[in-house]
Amino acid sequence: MEEFISYLKGISVLGEESSLEFVSMCKNFNFPKGHFLVKAGQVSQYLYFVKIGIGKVYYLKDGKELIDWISDEGNLLTSVTSFLTHQPSKHFVQLMEESELIGISYSDLEKLFAKYHDMERLGRQLSIMALVQLQDRINSMQFESARERYDKFLVQFPNCINRISLGDLASYLGMTQVTLSRVRGQN
Repeated sequence: MEEFISYLKGISVLGEESSLEFVSMCKNFNFPKGHFLVKAGQVSQYLYFVKIGIGKVYYLKDGKELIDWISDEGNLLTSVTSFLTHQPSKHFVQLMEESELIGISYSDLEKLFAKYHDMERLGRQLSIMALVQLQDRINSMQFESARERYDKFLVQFPNCINRISLGDLASYLGMTQVTLSRVRGQN
């Protein structure tokens, strides 16, 4: 839990009372590789912090997985739109490794937001962070070359490169495996 609180305190200042109540509402989860946290059509109920492991957020198009997001240790994982709107997800959230997660439910998070101003501010900062990450991801796909996207991945996820399949990496980077092999061969 300390890693999760430290992560959150790095985003926004939190008081001792709100932090303790936050921790009391969190749950620890251990899931095997391949476990689905959310399937398309389900509502995402939890915001997860990845303590150990890697997860991916993807959708299916013509039977092919298209990965929108990858989260490894020290990052958050959920189907963001579903979590925030309580609408069925269009995405799958699946673990790529055996994973240890810390989760808090939407309803518990809302209670904290209503009770503590610092938690409400944290929620706003998390929303802004998600929006900026989303725009950065869109900009990356629109304006960066395959090489630039690959190099950016190495910086953003230095611990993931040898832990995910080339197919998943190519999907996340928005390129074919052939292009990915060519880009990796340029080193």
